[in-house]
Amino acid sequence: MNNLRRFIALVIVSVSFSGCNLLNGRCLYELRNVVASGSVALTPTDSVLVELQETEQRDYEPNKDFSWQITGPSLKGHVQRIVLLPSSASSTPSFEFPLSGDNTPVLTSGFVHQSTGANINGFYDLLSSRTAIVRITTDIPGRTTVDVPLPNVQKTDWNRPYCS
Repeated sequence: MNNLRRFIALVIVSVSFSGCNLLNGRCLYELRNVVASGSVALTPTDSVLVELQETEQRDYEPNKDFSWQITGPSLKGHVQRIVLLPSSASSTPSFEFPLSGDNTPVLTSGFVHQSTGANINGFYDLLSSRTAIVRITTDIPGRTTVDVPLPNVQKTDWNRPYCS
Protein backbone atom coordinates (compact mmCIF):
# COMPACT_ATOMS: atom_id res chain seq x y z
CA MET A 1 0.00 0.00 0.00
CA ASN A 2 2.85 2.33 0.83
CA ASN A 3 4.41 1.64 -2.59
CA LEU A 4 1.12 2.53 -4.29
CA ARG A 5 1.00 5.90 -2.50
CA ARG A 6 4.59 6.63 -3.48
CA PHE A 7 3.84 5.72 -7.08
CA ILE A 8 0.76 7.98 -7.22
CA ALA A 9 2.70 10.84 -5.62
CA LEU A 10 5.56 10.35 -8.10
CA VAL A 11 3.14 10.45 -11.06
CA ILE A 12 1.45 13.62 -9.77
CA VAL A 13 4.79 15.36 -9.16
CA SER A 14 6.14 14.27 -12.55
CA VAL A 15 3.09 15.52 -14.42
CA SER A 16 3.04 18.77 -12.42
CA PHE A 17 6.63 19.65 -13.29
CA SER A 18 6.69 18.28 -16.83
CA GLY A 19 4.98 21.29 -18.40
CA CYS A 20 1.87 19.25 -19.14
CA ASN A 21 -1.16 21.47 -19.25
CA LEU A 22 -3.57 18.61 -18.68
CA LEU A 23 -4.05 19.58 -15.05
CA ASN A 24 -4.91 23.23 -15.73
CA GLY A 25 -7.42 22.43 -18.48
CA ARG A 26 -5.47 23.91 -21.38
CA CYS A 27 -4.69 20.53 -22.93
CA LEU A 28 -8.27 19.33 -23.10
CA TYR A 29 -9.25 20.76 -26.48
CA GLU A 30 -8.16 20.55 -30.10
CA LEU A 31 -8.10 23.21 -32.81
CA ARG A 32 -7.96 23.25 -36.58
CA ASN A 33 -8.27 26.09 -39.04
CA VAL A 34 -8.18 26.96 -42.71
CA VAL A 35 -7.53 30.23 -44.51
CA ALA A 36 -8.61 30.44 -48.15
CA SER A 37 -8.01 33.42 -50.40
CA GLY A 38 -8.26 34.46 -54.00
CA SER A 39 -8.43 37.45 -56.30
CA VAL A 40 -9.70 38.44 -59.72
CA ALA A 41 -8.37 41.40 -61.70
CA LEU A 42 -11.19 43.59 -63.00
CA THR A 43 -8.89 46.13 -64.66
CA PRO A 44 -5.12 46.56 -64.59
CA THR A 45 -5.49 48.71 -61.46
CA ASP A 46 -8.55 47.17 -59.78
CA SER A 47 -9.09 43.72 -58.25
CA VAL A 48 -11.54 41.85 -56.09
CA LEU A 49 -9.76 40.32 -53.10
CA VAL A 50 -11.28 37.62 -50.89
CA GLU A 51 -9.97 36.17 -47.64
CA LEU A 52 -11.97 33.64 -45.62
CA GLN A 53 -10.97 31.91 -42.38
CA GLU A 54 -12.67 29.12 -40.49
CA THR A 55 -11.54 27.85 -37.08
CA GLU A 56 -12.93 24.88 -35.18
CA GLN A 57 -12.54 23.81 -31.57
CA ARG A 58 -13.59 20.47 -30.21
CA ASP A 59 -13.89 19.79 -26.52
CA TYR A 60 -16.73 19.81 -24.00
CA GLU A 61 -17.97 23.06 -25.63
CA PRO A 62 -17.23 22.66 -29.35
CA ASN A 63 -17.47 25.73 -31.55
CA LYS A 64 -16.71 26.99 -35.04
CA ASP A 65 -15.87 30.54 -36.11
CA PHE A 66 -15.94 31.98 -39.62
CA SER A 67 -14.52 35.36 -40.61
CA TRP A 68 -14.18 37.12 -43.95
CA GLN A 69 -13.12 40.24 -45.79
CA ILE A 70 -14.02 40.92 -49.42
CA THR A 71 -12.90 44.07 -51.22
CA GLY A 72 -13.43 45.40 -54.73
CA PRO A 73 -13.27 49.20 -55.03
CA SER A 74 -14.95 49.54 -58.43
CA LEU A 75 -17.83 47.28 -57.37
CA LYS A 76 -18.64 49.31 -54.24
CA GLY A 77 -22.22 50.56 -54.44
CA HIS A 78 -23.15 48.11 -57.23
CA VAL A 79 -23.16 44.80 -55.33
CA GLN A 80 -26.52 43.11 -54.90
CA ARG A 81 -25.41 39.81 -53.37
CA ILE A 82 -22.26 37.92 -52.34
CA VAL A 83 -22.37 34.17 -51.72
CA LEU A 84 -19.97 31.31 -51.03
CA LEU A 85 -20.54 28.39 -53.41
CA PRO A 86 -19.06 24.87 -53.28
CA SER A 87 -18.02 25.20 -56.96
CA SER A 88 -18.68 27.32 -60.02
CA ALA A 89 -21.24 24.74 -61.21
CA SER A 90 -23.24 24.98 -58.00
CA SER A 91 -26.26 27.21 -57.60
CA THR A 92 -26.95 26.47 -53.92
CA PRO A 93 -25.01 28.85 -51.69
CA SER A 94 -23.23 27.58 -48.60
CA PHE A 95 -23.26 31.05 -47.08
CA GLU A 96 -24.61 34.49 -47.96
CA PHE A 97 -22.43 37.38 -46.85
CA PRO A 98 -24.09 40.51 -45.46
CA LEU A 99 -23.18 43.61 -47.45
CA SER A 100 -21.25 46.42 -45.78
CA GLY A 101 -22.66 49.93 -45.69
CA ASP A 102 -21.52 52.71 -47.98
CA ASN A 103 -19.37 54.26 -45.24
CA THR A 104 -16.76 51.47 -45.42
CA PRO A 105 -14.39 50.66 -48.30
CA VAL A 106 -14.94 46.87 -48.10
CA LEU A 107 -17.78 45.05 -49.85
CA THR A 108 -18.27 42.84 -46.80
CA SER A 109 -16.38 41.81 -43.70
CA GLY A 110 -17.49 40.04 -40.59
CA PHE A 111 -17.36 37.23 -38.13
CA VAL A 112 -19.88 34.59 -37.03
CA HIS A 113 -19.88 31.83 -34.40
CA GLN A 114 -21.71 28.55 -34.76
CA SER A 115 -22.50 28.74 -31.05
CA THR A 116 -24.64 31.83 -31.72
CA GLY A 117 -26.61 30.21 -34.54
CA ALA A 118 -24.53 30.44 -37.73
CA ASN A 119 -24.62 27.28 -39.84
CA ILE A 120 -21.01 26.80 -40.89
CA ASN A 121 -20.84 23.00 -40.82
CA GLY A 122 -18.55 21.60 -43.48
CA PHE A 123 -16.70 24.88 -44.11
CA TYR A 124 -13.29 23.41 -43.19
CA ASP A 125 -13.63 20.75 -45.88
CA LEU A 126 -15.20 23.17 -48.37
CA LEU A 127 -12.45 25.77 -48.06
CA SER A 128 -9.70 23.11 -47.97
CA SER A 129 -10.96 21.58 -51.23
CA ARG A 130 -9.83 24.56 -53.38
CA THR A 131 -13.08 24.23 -55.37
CA ALA A 132 -15.12 26.85 -53.50
CA ILE A 133 -15.81 30.21 -55.11
CA VAL A 134 -17.21 33.52 -53.99
CA ARG A 135 -19.85 34.81 -56.43
CA ILE A 136 -20.56 38.54 -56.47
CA THR A 137 -23.74 39.67 -58.22
CA THR A 138 -23.80 43.31 -59.36
CA ASP A 139 -26.03 45.74 -61.24
CA ILE A 140 -23.20 46.66 -63.63
CA PRO A 141 -24.15 45.96 -67.28
CA GLY A 142 -21.76 43.45 -68.80
CA ARG A 143 -20.45 42.42 -65.36
CA THR A 144 -23.49 41.01 -63.59
CA THR A 145 -21.44 38.32 -61.85
CA VAL A 146 -17.84 38.09 -60.72
CA ASP A 147 -16.61 34.65 -59.63
CA VAL A 148 -13.57 34.59 -57.37
CA PRO A 149 -11.90 31.16 -57.01
CA LEU A 150 -10.12 30.40 -53.72
CA PRO A 151 -6.99 28.48 -54.74
CA ASN A 152 -4.68 29.78 -52.00
CA VAL A 153 -5.24 27.57 -48.96
CA GLN A 154 -3.33 27.32 -45.70
CA LYS A 155 -4.62 24.85 -43.16
CA THR A 156 -3.75 23.07 -39.95
CA ASP A 157 -5.52 19.88 -38.99
CA TRP A 158 -6.56 18.94 -35.46
CA ASN A 159 -3.87 19.79 -32.92
CA ARG A 160 -3.57 20.49 -29.21
CA PRO A 161 -1.78 23.83 -29.05
CA TYR A 162 -0.84 23.76 -25.36
CA CYS A 163 0.31 20.14 -25.13
CA SER A 164 3.92 19.21 -25.50
